[in-house]
This record gives sequence, structure tokens and C-alpha cells, in this order.
Amino acid sequence: MDSALSTVYYCCMGVGLLLPLLHVVLDFLDLDFDAGSSDAPLPFNGMALAFGVLVFGACGKIVLVLGGSWILSLILGAILGILAFWVLIRYVIRPLKRNHTEAPSIRDLRWKEGVIQLAVRPDFIGTVRVLNSAGSYVAYSAKTAPWVTEELPVGMEVLIVEIDEEKKLCTVCPFDSYRKQLAQLKQSKGGL
Repeated sequence: MDSALSTVYYCCMGVGLLLPLLHVVLDFLDLDFDAGSSDAPLPFNGMALAFGVLVFGACGKIVLVLGGSWILSLILGAILGILAFWVLIRYVIRPLKRNHTEAPSIRDLRWKEGVIQLAVRPDFIGTVRVLNSAGSYVAYSAKTAPWVTEELPVGMEVLIVEIDEEKKLCTVCPFDSYRKQLAQLKQSKGGL
């Protein structure tokens, strides 16, 4: 019985390794069914299934090699294979499917916070780093606002106050500078 079961375990390990490899090389296996949403109670993913089958075969074979009975190898292999499938779906595939990797359009950056990545001076265009919806940083060219006379050093938190979509250029100022400019504007207009 052990030799027949060893053959089954080897086949499971082979299928578990071969399916993802064929998917990557030939791109013909697109077995991904979520029953309508990424939070479906029983999602199915071909790569996660291949991983579960691989874990089933490897764990079952390890139990046999260590001298365990064939029943124990089947039970432990099945439990760990199902657990591996579930963990991969729950903690890797679902979060990746929910992730929206689109970087924001430059026009959406007005009034967003950023951090200076390359120093910005009134006579020198630098760069500002902005966090996108995917949680990664995107850098854009930046110049100082007209009322800013000092250099904005690397690491300074700034506010993007204007956008030039044609030049892909953000106009930035430090938060304190913006508050002062706003107060001056209110005073010059008679107090809004």
C-alpha cells in the first residue's frame, strides 16, 4: 500500500509543480472562479489548488518516509493541503484582487499632501513624492508656489496647490506657508 501511495504523492507533487509552470510558460491555464466576488465563501483559484495538491503530496510523502502509517499520511496530507489552499486564497489572492493599482491622474493631486524627494527652489524644479491608491509612491516634477521664497529641502511635507497637466508639473508649498498666504488673502479681501 505504501508504494502505491508514494506513487500518488509523487504524482501530486508533479502536478502541483507542473501546472503553475505551464501556466507561466504557455499561459493557457486560467482557472480562476470566484463565484462573483472576491469575498465569496468558496472561491477557487487554479494556482492555489495546485499549491494545495503540492502540499498534500509533499506532506503525505514526508509522513511515509518518517515511518507513519498510510492513514496518517492521507489525513495529515489532506488537512495540510486544504489549509495551504485556504491560506493562499485568504491571505494572498484575495488581497491582490482587491488591490487597485491605478496611479492617480496628475489632475487628482491638487490639495494632496506630498514629500519633497529632490529639493525644490524658486529657481529650480525638483520632485515631490505622493502616495497613490495602491500604497506605493509616485514622483512628479514640482516647483514652488509664487509666494514661497525659501528652498524646500528633501523630506519636507508639502501641499500641492496647483497642477500644470501639460507640463506634468505640481506647484507646492509648505503647510505653514499656505496658511500664511490664505490669511493674507482673507485680510486683503476684508476678511472672508
